[in-house]
Amino acid sequence: MLTFLQDTRLRLLFFGGKGGVGKTTCAAAAALHLARTRPTDTFLLVSTDPAHSLADSLGDFQPPANLTILEFSAQECLEAFKAKHRGQLQEIAARGTFLDDEDISRFLDLSLPGLDELMALLEISRWAEAGDYATIIVDTAPTGHTLQLLRMPELIRHWLKALDALLAKHRFMKARFSRTYKPDELDRFLLDWSASVQGMEKLLRDRERCRFVPVMLAEEVVLRETLDLLRQLREMHIPVREILVNRLFPDSPCPVCAEGRRRQRPICRYLFTAEDLAGYSFWEVPLYPEEVRGEVLAAFWDGVRELEAPGPALTARPGEQPPRVEGAPGLPAPDLTMIIFAGKGGVGKTTLACATALRLAQDFTGQEIFLFSTDPAHSLSACLEVAVGPKPVRLSPGLTAMEIDAPGEFAALKRQYQQEL
Repeated sequence: MLTFLQDTRLRLLFFGGKGGVGKTTCAAAAALHLARTRPTDTFLLVSTDPAHSLADSLGDFQPPANLTILEFSAQECLEAFKAKHRGQLQEIAARGTFLDDEDISRFLDLSLPGLDELMALLEISRWAEAGDYATIIVDTAPTGHTLQLLRMPELIRHWLKALDALLAKHRFMKARFSRTYKPDELDRFLLDWSASVQGMEKLLRDRERCRFVPVMLAEEVVLRETLDLLRQLREMHIPVREILVNRLFPDSPCPVCAEGRRRQRPICRYLFTAEDLAGYSFWEVPLYPEEVRGEVLAAFWDGVRELEAPGPALTARPGEQPPRVEGAPGLPAPDLTMIIFAGKGGVGKTTLACATALRLAQDFTGQEIFLFSTDPAHSLSACLEVAVGPKPVRLSPGLTAMEIDAPGEFAALKRQYQQEL
C-alpha cells in the first residue's frame, strides 16, 4: 500500500509534476481517502496553482466534514500580509534608507518576481505552525513554479538579512548615544519571521513529517521533466519515496490500448534500469475509462498497484498503428507577427508551438522564425531533443529558439542598477 496514505506522522503532503499529468486528481483523491479513513482527524487540501482546478475536479461532490478545501489566492494573501506588516516594513525602511514615506509606500506596492510562491509558502508555514490540521495536502503548480516555492526559505533568509542590515545603522546610533540598546518590536519581528522560516525549512526536509509525491506520465517529455524535478528535490533534501505513473493503458487486446501500452513500455522499463531512480518505488495508475472527478475520486486508489518491470519492448504489427491526421492547415497570413499557444497544463502547448515553428521555418524560406518559451519548467529542449537555454539557439536555417530565464534576467537587472541604488 502507498505509505503516504497510511503514515499518520505526515504533516505536509505535496503532489507535483509537469502540467497535465494529474496532480490535482491525485491530491484530491488522497485528501478524500485520508479524511474518510481517519474521521477523527482534520485535513486541509489546498491548491497553490494560479490556474485552480480543484473545484472542477470535485464538481458537486460534498467532501467529508473533516476536510477543508481551499484554492489559494496569492493576491488576497499579499494584501493581508501588507495590511498586517506594512507599518513594520515602512519603519525598517525609514530607519535604514534615505527614502521618504511616499517612496517607501511605492516600493512596498511593487509586484516583484516570486511573490505568488512567497505568499503560498508563508501561508503553508502559518497553517503548519498553527497545528489545526493533521495533514496539509498541497496540489501544486507545474514543476517550475513549485521548485520556486520550495526554494523560498533561502530567498526569505536573504531578504531578512537585508532588512536586518537596514536596522543595523539604527542600532549603532542608538547604542552610540544612549550607551545601550535593547531589541525593540522590529527586532522581534525579524527574529520571529526568521524562526518561522527555519521551522518551515526543517519541516520540508523532515522525512517523517513531509513527503513529495511526483506524478508523471509514461511519455518522453514528461520523463525528462520528472528526472529534473527529482534531481532538484534531492539537492533541496525534500523527501520522496513513491512516484505515481498515471494513465497507463491496460494490457488489453483492444488495438488502441495495445498500441498505447507498447509506446509506454520503454519509459516504464527505464524507470527500473536508471541508477538515479533506484531508491524510489513506482505505482501504476490505470487510464480510467471516464474522467476521474466528483464521487469517482473516492475509489481512485482501488485500481492503483505497484508497477512491475515490463518485459522486452514490443514491436508494432502492421495495421496496429493509430490513424494519422492527413492534411496540414493553411499557412498564416503574411502580416501575422506573433502566434501564442496557451491553455491548461499538459494539453500540448509546447508540442504545437514546436511543430508550428518548424513548419513555418520550412515554408517561409528567407524569413526568421523565433520560438520562445516563458514556462519556468522549460520543455523545449525535451520536445526538440536539442539543448535550448536562455540565449538564442539556432536550430535550422531561419529558426531560432530560446527559453526565458526569469530569475536570471531579474538578477541581471539588479546588477545593472545595483550601484545606482
